[in-house]
Amino acid sequence: MRVQRLLFSGLLLILSGCETTTELTQAPFNATTDISDGLTRASSDLTAPIREFTSSTTPGTWFNGNNPAKARQKVEVFTAYSFENLRADISRGDGEYLVSLAALAGVPPAQQQGFRLQMQQAYTTLYEENITSKESAARVVNAAWTAGHGDTGQRSRSAAE
Repeated sequence: MRVQRLLFSGLLLILSGCETTTELTQAPFNATTDISDGLTRASSDLTAPIREFTSSTTPGTWFNGNNPAKARQKVEVFTAYSFENLRADISRGDGEYLVSLAALAGVPPAQQQGFRLQMQQAYTTLYEENITSKESAARVVNAAWTAGHGDTGQRSRSAAE
C-alpha cells in the first residue's frame, strides 16, 4: 500500500512536471505566433486600401479612361506610392515617374514637356517644408490633374483641332 502511494505521488509529480515542460516548450511557439500575427495585421492595415481599391474595379474597365473618378484615383495611388521617386523627378524636371504621372493624369503627349517644366518650377510650392507629405502629395495630384484630365480648356482645344 505504501509503495502504491509512493508510486501514485511520483506519478502526480511527473504529470505536473509535464505540464510545466509543455508550457515551456510551447512558449517560444506562442511568442512567435503572437509576433507573426501582429506583423500580419500590420501589413494588412497597410495593404487594405490598395486591396479594396483593386477589388472594387471591374477587369477591363480600369484602363479604358471613361471613368474620371477612377482615373483620378489612379493618379492619387501612384503619387502616394512613388512619393519620394516622384519628388526627385519633379526636382529635375524629368524622369520615368514624372512621365508616368503625366500619362496617368491625361496630359497629352504634345504637352508633356511643358508639364514637366511646369512641375519643376512649382517644386518649392509642391514640397514646402512646413507641410506634411500627405499635403504635398495632394498638391502634386491637383497640379497633375489640372494639367491633364482636369483641364477643360485643353479638352475644348483638342476638340477644335
